[in-house]
Amino acid sequence: MENKEVQEYIKNITKASAYFIFRNGPIKDLYKEGKINDEEMKNIQEYLQNHLAYLYNVLLEENNIKKFDLITSTMNKFYVNDNLEIKMNDDGFDNFYKSLFEGNKGTNGGITLK
Repeated sequence: MENKEVQEYIKNITKASAYFIFRNGPIKDLYKEGKINDEEMKNIQEYLQNHLAYLYNVLLEENNIKKFDLITSTMNKFYVNDNLEIKMNDDGFDNFYKSLFEGNKGTNGGITLK
């Protein structure tokens, strides 16, 4: 991949991740209830996107799993103070994907891939 392509991918995955995680979660309710305003929402989302972009850059551009492991293990050791179980949540995206590409076996759900 060319550097520009990787950077564009990092930008897109960062924004998609932030929206998927942030705009569809509990913070959305806080915003609707007026507990945070537009400027606060923008600042929080920008902060999240900038940090996700760094992590994705380490993985995708630098391809440095050791550095990524150091970042995540450091964060877990010093900053994560809970024993919460992580539960994957796709918000229904897997079903959407399956309906598009696996809905009618052999027909790609009516979509032609080129």
